Amino acid sequence: VEKEIEKALTRKVWLPSGGYLFFDKTEAMSTIDVNSGRSQQSSKYDDVEEALVHINIEAADEIARQLRIRNVGGLIICDFIDMQSKKNQRRLLNHLKEAMKNDTAKCTIIGMSEFGLVEMTRQRNRESITQTIFTNCPYCNGCGMVKNFETTSIEIERAIKQLVSQY
Repeated sequence: VEKEIEKALTRKVWLPSGGYLFFDKTEAMSTIDVNSGRSQQSSKYDDVEEALVHINIEAADEIARQLRIRNVGGLIICDFIDMQSKKNQRRLLNHLKEAMKNDTAKCTIIGMSEFGLVEMTRQRNRESITQTIFTNCPYCNGCGMVKNFETTSIEIERAIKQLVSQY
């Protein structure tokens, strides 16, 4: 569980294929950037477009999962890897909609723009994981984030229990 929490707090999330996602948050929206990274998918497929579709579909599954884990709400923009075929764009959009069906929060997914951006909204039903675990940094006037007292004390308690169990 703790590894999943740590993963949900990182900006970069690796995909099994070697691609990765970047999660960023601004005041107005959350953005997710899909990158092929060190993916080896192009060697598995004869067609480069099909390799990109595979990475994007894998990313759609992980995006749906991470949105639930992180409890991201509000406006979300997903920047998928550009695909030429409209058929593949529809295929990806349908897959994302299907992956989001398991979400208990109400989600609305708008079509894909000509730039490969998918605009969506997700209902806010409680604080995000970042809001729960972190607080604004008192030294930089809220530009940064630090773990709150409760999270820090829980981490210290777990570390002590782990040390005690070793002896």
